Amino acid sequence: MLCGCGRQDDAGTTDAQHGGAVCHLVDRDLVSAVVGDGKLSTTGPGAVSAGARTAAVSHCSIRADDAREPVVQVRLGDTGGEADTWRTRLKGEADEAGVPLTYEDDDWYGYTRDYPSGMYNPGSSLDVVTDDHVIRVTIYTWSGSTHDQRVALAEKIARSAVDNQATFDQKG
Repeated sequence: MLCGCGRQDDAGTTDAQHGGAVCHLVDRDLVSAVVGDGKLSTTGPGAVSAGARTAAVSHCSIRADDAREPVVQVRLGDTGGEADTWRTRLKGEADEAGVPLTYEDDDWYGYTRDYPSGMYNPGSSLDVVTDDHVIRVTIYTWSGSTHDQRVALAEKIARSAVDNQATFDQKG
């Protein structure tokens, strides 16, 4: 199903067709690097209001309309003033996955993980917390890509999601 993620009046089209961010979360050029420049298929509500983020997260899965993969998944939630709790949680997740912390600054704290086998292969995820947000980006089954390429793009997508969520919140 093709949907716009976000506002009800956008149903049936992608935000990119309106010149905005895909699902009101990710700049189209970043998504295009993975899924191409054609029509998109998205699932999830996309950006949700600050009020809604007290009980839910903004999220969207994005792929080319005519393909099942590759996929870009983006999730952005609020820390609810509990950034230190989230830092501890992400450290625990990294330890459990057997990966080191990739980012150790308070304003960008978390880890990346590679998926060299299984259904996400080839894929990578980025899981970070800022003072205000928890951001999770997964890029998978992007043929011919390297871990470094996926992580570099995931970082840009995460920053794009933070910026676009702020814009969405301002528009109310």
